[in-house]
Amino acid sequence: MQMKKDPKKKLNINIDKNLAEETQSVLDELGLNQTTAIIMYFKQIVAKGKIPFSIELTDKQRASRELRENLKKVPVEKLNTKKQIEDWFNDESQDY
Repeated sequence: MQMKKDPKKKLNINIDKNLAEETQSVLDELGLNQTTAIIMYFKQIVAKGKIPFSIELTDKQRASRELRENLKKVPVEKLNTKKQIEDWFNDESQDY
């Protein structure tokens, strides 16, 4: 007796629990389950030959990225001793 091959491929993903729950809530309202939503997404990729939505940073994400990059340029003074820490706190030039 030959076993029939399952023409489906199983995907396992790790995703943030809150995101999965919020997504499920929306899908419930739409009458869809996660499997159906993912299949729809994959079919759109095939049909359009690309991700079916724009992938770009929001203005807030761009600003955060720019801030992170600029913060890397700020010199950091290492304070290794209690005396150095006290001197730094007492240095009025460090007050911003």
